[in-house]
Amino acid sequence: MKKIWIFIFVMVALVLVMKVTVPPIEKHYEVATEQLANFVEEKIVEGDEFDEIIEQYVNKETVVQFLSQKDVYKPMIRYLVESMLYLDNYFVCNVGKITYDEEEYALTLGMFGQVFVLTDYYKEIQAVGEKMEELNINIPE
Repeated sequence: MKKIWIFIFVMVALVLVMKVTVPPIEKHYEVATEQLANFVEEKIVEGDEFDEIIEQYVNKETVVQFLSQKDVYKPMIRYLVESMLYLDNYFVCNVGKITYDEEEYALTLGMFGQVFVLTDYYKEIQAVGEKMEELNINIPE
């Protein structure tokens, strides 16, 4: 009988700790912005998957120069994250989600004071690019 009470006590303590340490939406914004900025740098600067698309609108050197100035583009990414990300709050955690093309995507999970990224962004961004190509959307010069 003592073991059951100890188990119940430990579980209640764990739930209380989880409830107290649920991170605020600001932390989700920070983590998502940092991850997305890293993704942009990785895919644009170091990779050549998007070279053809970039060259249609501007030369790659201009993009690399722009991306080298983090203080310029990070606020733009932050604004995008803040306008799209919303939280589903649960008692012991919260999940940061976005809605695109009438589908919900879970991006972040917050628990124990930490925010964890649930996706690699690549698939979502690729889907956006494919949708733009389908719609034949051109960026004005």
